Amino acid sequence: MDLEITNRLIASSEPPRRLFRGTTVALVGLSMMMGALWANPELLGSAHTLGWLLPHVILLLIVGLVVGDVMRQRRVDHLLRETQEAILLEDWTRAWTVLNELLRSPIRRLTTRTQALLALAAVAEARHAFEAVQRVCEYLLERGLGHPVQQHVTRVTLGATMLRTGQTSDAVALIDRLSAQNLPGPMRAQVELLALFREVVLGHAHETLGQAAERRELFRAYLGTRAGYGYGLLAAAYDRANRSEEARQYWHDATLLVRPQDLTDRFAELASIAKRYPAVENPF
Repeated sequence: MDLEITNRLIASSEPPRRLFRGTTVALVGLSMMMGALWANPELLGSAHTLGWLLPHVILLLIVGLVVGDVMRQRRVDHLLRETQEAILLEDWTRAWTVLNELLRSPIRRLTTRTQALLALAAVAEARHAFEAVQRVCEYLLERGLGHPVQQHVTRVTLGATMLRTGQTSDAVALIDRLSAQNLPGPMRAQVELLALFREVVLGHAHETLGQAAERRELFRAYLGTRAGYGYGLLAAAYDRANRSEEARQYWHDATLLVRPQDLTDRFAELASIAKRYPAVENPF
């Protein structure tokens, strides 16, 4: 997965920019024709059979166009559900395969397309294709696509990507803006996880250990099993403060929720922690 493929999928999934779609024009035209024929049957002349048949043919064409549109949207919804299920299961190969099928054609609903592109960013992040992740996020933000929650997820993803690619100043500015917002619990938990990652990357995590208990509660309440990533980063923070007992406990809690390999794959900064502290055998 590279930038060229990402740009191609962004372009191929873009809906038509014209005011009226072909289906809409056809429906309007056929409806007007049928209305005119029913209002004035003499337009067909003296052919009685044709006068009876043509309006019914037009009606069938209209029904066919509507059904075709509904079937296309159902297919898009089905593929998006498949993608999201694969991402939840961390089946990145399956998610990538389905996304290629989903994004190769225009997606007319903007929120659906935004969700599909965010899924593309998630797959790219899992494959460490960070240039592709940044391209997707910047595209979504530049176009103002998505509802507020989707835009929030986009900014959080972009902030993490900038940290990973050394764009520290831009990342810090973005994270500071997110941290200054009054956010509901689930969104606040995402921002705190991102802020903690920033502190670990910059070597300042040991300076903010006073927030550790509050962050732990946020992660536990709103992140589900993903709270394990937060616990892993807290273990790194305590380790750097030479507080090995707390670090050991947080690493224990992290590996109860997430496999050590997944922790270090997502956050390379945890590799040294994985070597230093014992992991729990993941029961799942």
